[in-house]
Amino acid sequence: MQSRYPARLLAGKLACLAMATPLALLPASADASFYSGDELYKVCTAQRGSATYVENTYECIAYITGTIDAFNTIRRTNKLKSCIPEDVTIAQLRKATVTYLTDNPKVRDAPASELVFAATRKAWPCTTKK
Repeated sequence: MQSRYPARLLAGKLACLAMATPLALLPASADASFYSGDELYKVCTAQRGSATYVENTYECIAYITGTIDAFNTIRRTNKLKSCIPEDVTIAQLRKATVTYLTDNPKVRDAPASELVFAATRKAWPCTTKK
């Protein structure tokens, strides 16, 4: 004879799932961001030699390069060239971003992607044809 315990457990899980599923249909904020400028600044300025330095450095570089790739994809989709030179290094992208975040602490509560965009525009302004 089978125990009723597994059936009750399954029924409880299904009931929780049925109650939680409608929550997935609620709209999320359209301007939600994964990182704020403060959060990006924290990982990008981790103290060398600290227990989290390597992890934070990779996280910083991955975020910045992913953001730049997304910007460049949007520009290409709109038949525009990137304003960032082709020979720019990841270290230069990181330095431009950290410099911008350091120089502009009052805006670091903004989404990090917007601040990476602002940092690259400051470092490598787009030229306009006249």
